[in-house]
Amino acid sequence: MAELPASLIAYLADRDAAHAQAVTDLLGRLTPRERALVRDAAVMGYVRGCMHPKGEKHPKDGAVLAEVVDACLALPDLYPAINAVAQAAEESTP
Repeated sequence: MAELPASLIAYLADRDAAHAQAVTDLLGRLTPRERALVRDAAVMGYVRGCMHPKGEKHPKDGAVLAEVVDACLALPDLYPAINAVAQAAEESTP
């Protein structure tokens, strides 16, 4: 197998660094609450995606969102940001 040219390896490393910086920059522009919500949903989305049976049709976005939020609500100690929103809504309902 042929080795990649050093210039291509350097280019790919630069692109990886640029992508990582873009993520850091975006997360830095979010409020702590927004970051926590993104974290909760992203982690649970990853977990649920890993559990999805291979070869089974993937559900539409709305179903995925509902499944992820439901799973977060079932584990309040692990996903406190999503659960804080639910708790605040319950407390403000007469």
